Amino acid sequence: MNIFSYAFKRSDKDKSTKTKKAVNASTAAQEVIDGPKEVAAPKKRRKRRYILLYLAAIGFVFYAVITIINQNVRIAQEKARLSELQQQINVIEIQSDYLEKVQQYKGKDLADYMEKIAKEDLGYVGQGERIFYNVAGN
Repeated sequence: MNIFSYAFKRSDKDKSTKTKKAVNASTAAQEVIDGPKEVAAPKKRRKRRYILLYLAAIGFVFYAVITIINQNVRIAQEKARLSELQQQINVIEIQSDYLEKVQQYKGKDLADYMEKIAKEDLGYVGQGERIFYNVAGN
């Protein structure tokens, strides 16, 4: 084997590796000129994805907080309404007890009750009675 044949065989093996290196070098040169394409694109996508996830999570948290605040306000309003209704129920129960008591009046008790209502509520006067009004305001 002479030097030429050895160099020729060696150059065939090197050609394939040189071509790969040349392609890699040209790609690297292109990346330097245009900027990295393959590496940066997934990072940007990941960043966008994470930003969208963060925004969605923040939006959900705001929605949950606002919903909880609204529910607490409604609960407070309903509690106030409930206490008002409870007071009305108590008043009606007292009136109901009073009316049941009045229904059981008989004879003299009924006559006394009717006279009391006529004098106090309706302003009637019994026979031979006089009503005096205090005009001095004391």
